[in-house]
Amino acid sequence: MAAFLIRALAYWAGFGLVGLADWIGASFGDPSIDQVLYHLRYSDGASVRMSGVFAFTFGAQVLLFPLAFAAVAAFVHGRLAAGPLLRIPGLLRALPHVAVAAGVFALLLKFSVFSYAAAPFGPDRFGEAYVHPARVQLLQQRPRNLVLIYVESLEDTYGDARLFGRDLLAPLHALGGTRIAAYDAQPGTTWTMAAMVATQCGVPLAVYSESNMPETAPERVFLPGALCLGDILAAHGYRNVFLGGAPLSFAGKGRFLRDHGYQEVHGQEEWQAAGAAPEESGAWGLHDDALLARARTRLDQLHASGQPFNLTLLTLDTHNPIGFMSPDCRARGARDFAGIVECTSTQVAAFVQFARDRGYLEDTAIVVIGDHPAMPNPLSDQLQHASRRGIFNLVVTEPPAVPNTEAVVPFDFFPTLVQLAGVRVAGERLGLGYAALGRSEVRRPREREPIPLAALRGSAVYRSLWEPLLED
Repeated sequence: MAAFLIRALAYWAGFGLVGLADWIGASFGDPSIDQVLYHLRYSDGASVRMSGVFAFTFGAQVLLFPLAFAAVAAFVHGRLAAGPLLRIPGLLRALPHVAVAAGVFALLLKFSVFSYAAAPFGPDRFGEAYVHPARVQLLQQRPRNLVLIYVESLEDTYGDARLFGRDLLAPLHALGGTRIAAYDAQPGTTWTMAAMVATQCGVPLAVYSESNMPETAPERVFLPGALCLGDILAAHGYRNVFLGGAPLSFAGKGRFLRDHGYQEVHGQEEWQAAGAAPEESGAWGLHDDALLARARTRLDQLHASGQPFNLTLLTLDTHNPIGFMSPDCRARGARDFAGIVECTSTQVAAFVQFARDRGYLEDTAIVVIGDHPAMPNPLSDQLQHASRRGIFNLVVTEPPAVPNTEAVVPFDFFPTLVQLAGVRVAGERLGLGYAALGRSEVRRPREREPIPLAALRGSAVYRSLWEPLLED
């Protein structure tokens, strides 16, 4: 019996690791090891609560199915070991060890650990390309307010009627405005927190800080050596306000915002404290319609104040694995994930139209972007058949902005957003990004080879962004 249990545990470990690699791919696509380490390092109560939506599939694919396979494998192993026909007992004894080794190998391949280990030994490509904003002349011209809307996992691909039978983004497309043809992710930008850092600081996100980024730390601890969108706008007299549906504590989001110029931040905890009704929230936080209703009120207040502002929003309902169905979306006829995408598109478009009807576009630029490519969800099969996948982007200004390129990456939105707010960027470069709107005299590379996240571990320049600032 003891031998059976030992063999079963070995097979369970092997099958479980293979199941874990498969579950990660099915739930999150192809996350980098940096992404996993980041969320493990900065996990908290909010992370545990939010991960509950994945618990069922994890239990089935990583625990229960492998356990059943392991029991069968251990039973068959025992029968073969006792049988008279066995000719190579050494091979049979090695099989449990082979199962474990195969599981470990499958997991290492899922996270590209082998290329990760080799990457830091190349040249410091980040250091060669990075332009620190402190070394760039930033000239305030005519101030313009900025409304930045991150829509969870929103791809351009959802607008392909050939894939979905209809344009799920039709309300956003009907707004007009300016769209850049190709908006593609880069390493270190493919999850929400990383996308916010990339578009607001012009750098990928990897783990460097030795701090756990405590919410009560008096000093800056999240990329303290970087200057980001909020820092620049605050220095030019802007009020930076963030409204999101999910908890601020998740993935260090609140810490990042407060450390980089946001004077006002609101997430799930704040909405609950302010008396949000239970039906306004899903498992992870405030539904998009409830968030945008509050954003309308705050937009009116900010515009009436006369102080230039940056209002940043982050939606939630289109998050994988199956989205979050709000009462408003259900009332609009949504019944599945495609309906949720269409509903969120309608809600965001209505918010932009609200600002337009109020006359705010006379002195306000509105930018709507997906935070990153869609992770595995019920529409993944259709998405995989797209001829090209890209992240959604839309800039609404009066008069319409004119792109100077047909292709951007998340880092390009950093200088682009700064200039949309009326701050001229000498040289049109900040961080790793190139300003994408307006006439440009800067030669941008036709193709930019992505910098592997693992290579950042060998970059002294990137490391300096995570080092605490010295007191004057």
